[in-house]
Amino acid sequence: MNARERFLAVMDFEKVPPLKAEYGFWTTTIKNFIRDGMPVTEELPENILDSGTISGADKVDPDDSTVEDKNARAYFHLDTYVSKFPCNFSPLFEEKTLEEDDEYRTYTDLFGITKKIRKTGSSTPLDLDFPVKSRRDFEKYREHYDGDYSKRLPGNWKELSKKLKNRSFPIRLGGFPFGFLGLPRHLIGTTELFLMMYDDPGFIKDINEFYLKFTMGYWGEIMRDMEPDVVLIWEDMSGRTGSMISPEMFEEFMSPYYIRIVDFFKQYGVKNIHVDSDGYVEDLIPIWEKLGINGLFPFEIRAGNDMLRIRKNHPGFQILGGVDKSIMTVENAKQNIDRELEKIKELLKYSGYIPHIDHHVSDDVRWDNFKYYRERLNDLIDSM
Repeated sequence: MNARERFLAVMDFEKVPPLKAEYGFWTTTIKNFIRDGMPVTEELPENILDSGTISGADKVDPDDSTVEDKNARAYFHLDTYVSKFPCNFSPLFEEKTLEEDDEYRTYTDLFGITKKIRKTGSSTPLDLDFPVKSRRDFEKYREHYDGDYSKRLPGNWKELSKKLKNRSFPIRLGGFPFGFLGLPRHLIGTTELFLMMYDDPGFIKDINEFYLKFTMGYWGEIMRDMEPDVVLIWEDMSGRTGSMISPEMFEEFMSPYYIRIVDFFKQYGVKNIHVDSDGYVEDLIPIWEKLGINGLFPFEIRAGNDMLRIRKNHPGFQILGGVDKSIMTVENAKQNIDRELEKIKELLKYSGYIPHIDHHVSDDVRWDNFKYYRERLNDLIDSM
């Protein structure tokens, strides 16, 4: 089986070993691993930024700027992870630097969001200002979108789409920032979004209606030529105590759009429809399942998610991730890693599960711990 065939078989709960894969790494993580003993199969690009990331998946488009991991994958004999199709939901603004010094850069991105980022090390940018503060702002903002989806496709799309029909790796369509809480929050900011849900609920629904129709047009153009193996809706809507919004608010602001987008995906034959959310998600899984969502990524253990409980309560739900990287940041971690792997061993009995570290592997993860974890996990998979 190639990686695509194996991914689809596992998602169908066939009794086959899952992919041996990791989502990705911080650039500084790979540099640390090499410093601490990981052999170099391929030198990192000279222009790679310490603040960037390295993907555990093959690139969909060879011309994409994504940096693929060649070193950890070669050393641990890893499969490709699920490759992200390069989508652009922005109004295609030009990125502009506003201020820069030796440590920080402040800029506006393709969405018109003002951000501040550290130039060294990997960190999440700090959002300083958002482009949408009112209905009037959004009316002007949406004028930058049109029905010409070709400019959002890879430049060699006609040729590339033909090659992708016989690909050996799985492809996902979607992810950040597409979602029905995720995208409005991305444009407005968390605090202002929740205030607007109370003060002007119709406005938030108008935003979701606009992007629902935009997505159907945009992704319809893609799916006419290429069948994705999974689609991903990005919400990131939970913390340690659970969902940021109540079930009633979910029903009002999100469910109507989920129903329509899930139906749209199924019209194109997409079987695997996943959501991306951090935090404690066990209270949200039943809601998503009723709406046709059949998988989720990641499953943050430190937020209180219990993988075995989730599998028991949701036997047909697809699980990706769920390995707690925080246990790999300290010395003498083997006992904790073994304890984590015992849960994974039990979960692997049921299929529908691809184990890996949640998110990118951060640079506080020690090489000796990661090596022990990954080799032990590979052994578990090989023994199936």
